[in-house]
Amino acid sequence: YLSEEQKAEAINLYNTLKNMEARLAAGEIDANKIDREAVEHLSDRGWAVDYLTVRRQRDLWQPTPEEVANKEPLVVLGAAKLGTTRLIDNLEVNY
Repeated sequence: YLSEEQKAEAINLYNTLKNMEARLAAGEIDANKIDREAVEHLSDRGWAVDYLTVRRQRDLWQPTPEEVANKEPLVVLGAAKLGTTRLIDNLEVNY
């Protein structure tokens, strides 16, 4: 369970996924860089990140820069612990 402080912080998982989606929609094509920076962001806020990643919808493999540039259907996925509670979320990328 989450404390009141953790409940206020929990929205940052969703916000981080939305930021990842926005970067892709804005034309960034380096999924690895987006993943790394998202993990760093939440880790810096005290989260224990399992994964934050951009994946192809069709098979959940990591997309190539060419696939991102060609607007392959993608999802952003996240799982991280805040305290002892593991939170998960995902979003379809809307270009």
